[in-house]
Amino acid sequence: MSEFTEFLTRLTRICGLEWKQADVEGRSEYEVAAGILHEVNSFFYQQKVDVTGEHISEFHEYWEKNHEKILSPRIDPTGECLAVARILERIYSKNTIKVQLDTLDLDKEEVANVRFFTAIQDFNIDIHSKGNPFEFFKRHPDCFNPDKVVDNELLVDELLNYIGAESQRDKRKPWMLHAARLLRDRYGSSAFNINSVHEGDVEAIVSALSADDRYGFSTKKAHMFLRDMADLGVWKYSKNADKLDVMSDKNTMRVALRTGILQFRIPLLASYLDVYCYQYQLADRMCRQAWRRVWEQWGTIRGHHRPPTPASMDYLIYRLGKTTCRGSTRICAPNYPVDIKKLESLIPQDRLVFGEDRYCVFNPLCDMKRKILNPPNSISIMGRTGWERGRTNEGGGGGISS
Repeated sequence: MSEFTEFLTRLTRICGLEWKQADVEGRSEYEVAAGILHEVNSFFYQQKVDVTGEHISEFHEYWEKNHEKILSPRIDPTGECLAVARILERIYSKNTIKVQLDTLDLDKEEVANVRFFTAIQDFNIDIHSKGNPFEFFKRHPDCFNPDKVVDNELLVDELLNYIGAESQRDKRKPWMLHAARLLRDRYGSSAFNINSVHEGDVEAIVSALSADDRYGFSTKKAHMFLRDMADLGVWKYSKNADKLDVMSDKNTMRVALRTGILQFRIPLLASYLDVYCYQYQLADRMCRQAWRRVWEQWGTIRGHHRPPTPASMDYLIYRLGKTTCRGSTRICAPNYPVDIKKLESLIPQDRLVFGEDRYCVFNPLCDMKRKILNPPNSISIMGRTGWERGRTNEGGGGGISS
């Protein structure tokens, strides 16, 4: 039996049927495969005349309407959130954990401007690995001056080159320019003033920054920016501070899936099938809700040391995903524990993601089936390799290209 006929056998079994080669007597396996692949390609990736303009295929219409029912997300199905919260309580009861950024003694206004412009860039840009943007500010302060950025686009290119934002510059550069105009027109050309203009109201600030896609602030980027402003001592909030969420990225999603605080009916689909990223958007939203549930359950622990907002958990969860719970390298049994020299090389706060046994602190919670789970990837709708460029018709060919 070939790989393709084995696939058909599995597929028909899921449908409650039984497929046999004899059922297509007179046709070769390759004729059957050609017909099936044509129908699959047509359903998933061809824009037929009866498909509405915004959809690229019949599957796209179906996926948009039904992806949540198909994936069936569940948060805390069997008490995983409280179990995670108990482990976090043991860590936070003895440690103060905050974002680790060396601001080089810049004043609060300078810190706010630097973090405002770097936060705009998405989570594929890791400022920890691209050098210190606060050090870059000392050499190139004009790159963070809203008035000068608006008048000189070359300053945007200079900053993007520094942080390694080579990809998708066609959208990153306009983000910077529109965000600079926002600061100039509404906040006296200083990101530091945002908090006072909105009277310390977290929800009002997030709403203002994410109100227009041109500014580059999604909701989660805005939450990240506000968390950093609090952790770095730049802002104090007077209202809705508890509304700040853990930012969902591949690291916090991965930890959520493997600890089981967020579960789906099936392992998540590859991005090729997630047309227009409905799965990704669902996982993003549910991940934030799952970590908020952990925070809520944490509050039920007697004498707890829970931080004032879910976002305050983000740094530890993010570093755990980067350090102990990576895609292919997991510091959990039965794998090897972290090397002692590697452990000693980490800053003290990063060592907290390891238990006394030198395994990940969440190791006891992750069963073997969940330890291999991965977060979703996202394909841009627009752009050089985006879905819009992948549109094709019944003539065949086409699709996403490099």
